[in-house]
Amino acid sequence: MNNTADELNSTQALDRKQRLKDLIDTNREIQTRLTEQSIEETLNQLSKVVKSSDLIHGEGNVTDRAEHTSEVMRDAQLLKMNHELMSKVFQQSSLMGAFSEQIYQNAIRQTVATQGDDNWKPFTEIACAIARMARAKSTMLGAYRVEVKERVTKERQPRKRNEQAEEKRPENIDKLQRKDKGANKLNIVCNQLRQMLNSNGGRAIPYYKLIIDPKNFMNTVENAFQIAFLARDNLVAIETGEDNFPHVRLAHSDEVKAVKETTQAICTLNLEKCREMILFYDIKQPMLTIESNEDD
Repeated sequence: MNNTADELNSTQALDRKQRLKDLIDTNREIQTRLTEQSIEETLNQLSKVVKSSDLIHGEGNVTDRAEHTSEVMRDAQLLKMNHELMSKVFQQSSLMGAFSEQIYQNAIRQTVATQGDDNWKPFTEIACAIARMARAKSTMLGAYRVEVKERVTKERQPRKRNEQAEEKRPENIDKLQRKDKGANKLNIVCNQLRQMLNSNGGRAIPYYKLIIDPKNFMNTVENAFQIAFLARDNLVAIETGEDNFPHVRLAHSDEVKAVKETTQAICTLNLEKCREMILFYDIKQPMLTIESNEDD
């Protein structure tokens, strides 16, 4: 009986995630038509998306979402997109003269002002009549956790070096050709990453989409290590993207020289996190493939 219930819950969760994905796609379509249709049409379409999202959110329970955190992530992504779209509609209506902030402020002032004193009770009664109770949600990031720690570097006495033997940092990733043990894998990853970033117009690539091999977790771990080595050598930079997850890009030589201190980012990488990211980024094939013939 328990297995049957688990299978049913899993099927329902997949159905909810698919419906949320469809609503996300609908939201994107509305944004593309934002300047082509009236504000009223946009608001009506957005209202339908919000109502559908509320219906989906009303299904299941907290336990289901704790077991299927990727559903919560999609729900949060849709919520964020709805707010952003509403903000764009607000800006558009202000530019078109359909909404005046000054008139709105005066209306609030007239509502709460009573004989020189502010009385917010009438305004509260209006708000309570149209506002809905906020639902508590579990964390949007699931098992994902990032802690930024400062790296403490001990001062060392300068050593005399032979100028001819002084190590020079390569200007870009093309010049990285390491020859120490295990460097062959790093060079393979380095070259593949350079080609992908060039093909992507230099734009950053989502970290999890880059490292995850959906069919082999050990390859995922290996890729994570290689990217960490490149970040350690200041050849790539890892920063937060628009989806609030890490993104990888090339580190420019000028910013490497400008930044004297680095930070450490610690994140959880396990099978559950990989499953969530595979669904989130719709990963079908690995981006990085390490085929090394070296004997470790």
